Parts: sequence; C-alpha cells; structure tokens
Amino acid sequence: MKFKNETGENAKYRLDSMKDCIWKTAHPGQTVDIPEHIGDSLKLTKIEEIVETKEDTGEKKIVDEAKVENEQEKENPEDDAGFREKQYKEKLISIKGVGKKSAEDIIKDYPTEEVLIAAIKKDEEIHNYDNVDAAVKKSFK
Repeated sequence: MKFKNETGENAKYRLDSMKDCIWKTAHPGQTVDIPEHIGDSLKLTKIEEIVETKEDTGEKKIVDEAKVENEQEKENPEDDAGFREKQYKEKLISIKGVGKKSAEDIIKDYPTEEVLIAAIKKDEEIHNYDNVDAAVKKSFK
C-alpha cells in the first residue's frame, strides 16, 4: 500500500526478509510502498489511487500518484548507512566483555557487520584480547 510521510520527521521502519531485516527511512514528503500495518503504526498518510479515464474509449486505468506528482525520492544511503553503523556498534557493545573501546577497535578493522562475519568464517583474529575475540566470534556465529 502507498503511504506518504507528512509527519515532518524521518520515519524508520523495518522490512523482514528471509535472511535478515532491512531498515529503511521514509523522509518527510516521501512516498513509500509498504505493508498497511507498518504505515498505520508510523502514522503515515494513506495515498488514494488516482483513476484515469480515457475519453475516447472510456477505459479506466489506475495511475500511481507518485508517478503523477513525480516526487518519489530515492532512499538516502547515507542516512541508512549511519543508522546501520550505529546499530552495529550497539550490537557489539551489547556482547558481554566488549566495551566501547573494543567495539571501536573492531569497527576500525571491520567497518560493517558483513565484513566481520566474513572474517569470522575465515577464522581471523578479530581483537587482540582473547576474551573479546572469543565473545565476538561466539556472538556472530
């Protein structure tokens, strides 16, 4: 279902896939196509479909409002990347034995969770402290 963000602030929502969850951002004024229950919970405005009728044939066709207004904006990858980085750091800090400094050290060498998981699969040393290394490997396996 189509929704428009008229709240005046960014609305972050999660879409679950088979492998993992994906976080997206609906910027103010942006039109998004998301499940109805997510749009309602974020208090986004539902967009009614526009029906276009051809005069000569009388044929009715549903037109996407976003195309009519031509204001569909692309996702801002910088916002999503910043949010994902913050989420990744918080996930590292939540591991017992890993503090802020250790998490920052790990992020310097492994900037994303995907890179960290790939390094763990290769059995690389993640951190120079054995207890931190073991805790991170155990948590991300």
